[in-house]
Amino acid sequence: MKIVVTGPYEAGKSQMIHHITNGQCINVERRGTTIAMDHGLANVDGLNVFMFGTPGLLRFRTMRKILSEGADGIIFVVDSVDPESDARAKLFFREIAFFLPGVPCVVAANKQDLPESRPIDQLRKSLRFLAGLPVFPVSAKTGENVDSMLRTLLYLVMMQWSSVFSKFAEFSGDKKGLNKLMKDLNVEREQAVGYLRRFELRKLLEVQVGDEQFIVKDTVRPLLENPVLLMPR
Repeated sequence: MKIVVTGPYEAGKSQMIHHITNGQCINVERRGTTIAMDHGLANVDGLNVFMFGTPGLLRFRTMRKILSEGADGIIFVVDSVDPESDARAKLFFREIAFFLPGVPCVVAANKQDLPESRPIDQLRKSLRFLAGLPVFPVSAKTGENVDSMLRTLLYLVMMQWSSVFSKFAEFSGDKKGLNKLMKDLNVEREQAVGYLRRFELRKLLEVQVGDEQFIVKDTVRPLLENPVLLMPR
């Protein structure tokens, strides 16, 4: 899955990606500030998760738009300590909602390891534009609640695609898999092939020559059939 990590300057996006990927990431920065992107790969129960962190300075809007394209989910990082960042958070949230309408999103209320961090109920009052979204008290530094937050987001993403994923699992390996996918989902060939291309890139399945047959990877098939397996234990 492609997950975009966004939010205002100094909210902790780079550190979040560093923790999730166990340091297996790159950061294009200058003097400690991300000026292009963060990128890393994580694996959650056999599911590949491609992390893309956006720069937090307002002037990099074009880069954020490019990085957001095609994202399956959003981690929106806010600063639990600094009230002055709330106004910037509102601007960034409006931006990502415009770039990725309808894409599942969770809020990471970061820096909860610090004594001056604001509790979640106070943050919700200050950040009313986040109403309706799940907000997790996390610490990118210690890892507190980061795994639960990520798993919840992946579950929401999987559920959004559940009608497609269930058919992937059902018709995996079938020589007429594409035709059956088109029939059961009531979509044209172009759209069905688009689904295959999208999730082949995300390493959920392999598509055979001619697109008529596809094979779901064994490691992710149980998740396609039952996304609740991703939920925090």
